[in-house]
Amino acid sequence: MSKEINFIPDRLNEEPVIFLGMTNSELKLLSMLAVGFWVPVCLIFTVIVGLGIVGLGLGLALAFATMWLSGKKITALKRSKPKQYHMIWLTAWLEDHAMKRKTIIRKSQVWGIHRTANNRKEKRE
Repeated sequence: MSKEINFIPDRLNEEPVIFLGMTNSELKLLSMLAVGFWVPVCLIFTVIVGLGIVGLGLGLALAFATMWLSGKKITALKRSKPKQYHMIWLTAWLEDHAMKRKTIIRKSQVWGIHRTANNRKEKRE
């Protein structure tokens, strides 16, 4: 009988780093944004010029370059920071600019329990 070896990343508590210091979810998000921006921009530009299909290749090349440069930048941002710090910062920024529903509690205050020194003395007597 051969025992099947479990895939190690399935047993991790955190997402594994797969490309230039980015995790799988970060890479997916960045690639969707880069392809979603560069491919239409390049297609529109190259159709106007008359080179149609070249725009697709140029858009994908620029999307990959964007992922490469952004991966380097994200790696520098992650250095010496707690886990998922950049994602929490991004969520807070989106909330501040009303692009996302408020989910992060950032207000600091003291809770009052309505006790005073006089109330404690009265209860003891």
